[in-house]
Amino acid sequence: MSSFSDFPLSDKLKGAVADLGFTAPLPIQEKVIPLALERRDVVGCAPTGTGKTLAFLLPIMDGLLEMGRVRRFRPRALILLPTRELAIQVGEVFRSLATKTGLRSVVVCGGMDLSEQEQQMQLGVDAVIATPGRLIEHLERQGLKFAELEYLVLDEADRMLDEGFLPDIRRIVDQIPDRRQTMLFSATMPPEMEKFARELLSEPARIQVGLVAPKDSIEERAYPVIEEQKVDLLKAIFEREQGFEKVLVFVRTRARARELVEPLQAVTGSVARELHAELTQKERTAALDAFRSGECKLLVATDVASRGLDIEALSHVVNFDVPNTPDEYIHRIGRTGRVDRTGIAITLVSPKEQTLFMAIDNAVRRPIVTRRVEGFPYIFPEDEFGEGGSESSKRKRRGSTSFRPTEASAGEKENPFTKSGHLKKKYQHRELEEGPRRNSRKRIEKKIKNKKLPHQKG
Repeated sequence: MSSFSDFPLSDKLKGAVADLGFTAPLPIQEKVIPLALERRDVVGCAPTGTGKTLAFLLPIMDGLLEMGRVRRFRPRALILLPTRELAIQVGEVFRSLATKTGLRSVVVCGGMDLSEQEQQMQLGVDAVIATPGRLIEHLERQGLKFAELEYLVLDEADRMLDEGFLPDIRRIVDQIPDRRQTMLFSATMPPEMEKFARELLSEPARIQVGLVAPKDSIEERAYPVIEEQKVDLLKAIFEREQGFEKVLVFVRTRARARELVEPLQAVTGSVARELHAELTQKERTAALDAFRSGECKLLVATDVASRGLDIEALSHVVNFDVPNTPDEYIHRIGRTGRVDRTGIAITLVSPKEQTLFMAIDNAVRRPIVTRRVEGFPYIFPEDEFGEGGSESSKRKRRGSTSFRPTEASAGEKENPFTKSGHLKKKYQHRELEEGPRRNSRKRIEKKIKNKKLPHQKG
């Protein structure tokens, strides 16, 4: 399909799509919409930022238009998402498409007034767009009923499983009629997701758009540096590089986000805001609105913001803390380089994060280029980096790791952390594969440290 007008959608929806400025469908939309219009179950595996929201909303809304008036507390479509931000965003897209249709939706998520959500459902809504936890609260109050539900969508399904929503999803699905259309979308498709999809869907069409790997429109860089110098190094990068429009900085914890806002604001000279789960919904919405409008140029966020958020002109993503998994790395950097834009992903890697970074570097389909900032006063302590000290101590440390940054050429798969990188990677991967899914970083590092390499035996 070369245009949205080629799809057998209602004229009202085609007009709304045109008013929003959409012309040619993206690959995921081109493949999913015809199948969904046929009421097929669909499993879609696609990276974030590929247009999944329109892919499921348009066929659902087209079907809802043919069903007549909806009864109170009896929605006909349910869309489940892992976070409040995603639910609000999908709700905004629904409302934009529904301007000429008369269709109504309600966003049901935490941080918003429960009774106000009930009032909207009492008036009658065609679609409920919800996070699992808050939806369970409404079901327990025994007002909301799914007896007339026709459509079920699970978006960012792998994230919902990672965050422990599976029991809630099962409780919800148990109250939905078996005769329904179900669509499941996920950025990754691990074995447990495949098993869940088989339980939930009936003979689904399977769609995969793009590799589950960083997009080619993203330039990936890694900067080895000790923890204490990360802020200073980021300042040096900002000073030397042009083209910073909006920068999304990811950190591991809420406390870290709070701590970094002020120093990063000082080094960049622009307004910075924080985004994490500890903020109220009003505060989170205000931070996102300021970032989208350009009032705020730098947003420091935990992984609550790593999926699905639609932020235009996001030029850079910075992993101030290395992500815990390759999947999380892909989801984080997927915020930039979206659709027809290019972007830059910067990862600051401390010595204690070597193991995590090497797992990511081995998982992505192309090398992550390791760089250093010329003229920056790097500090490489002997106890952390295995460099420096007397000649005798160096001989004792034969085979130890080296963390001095190097510039890797575009074609090299260089490991900046160890001269015996291929050996260390071998043992590291064995530990990652044998350990539980959420092995702590310290546990992995301890096992690798205690494992003797071949050249150390004897």
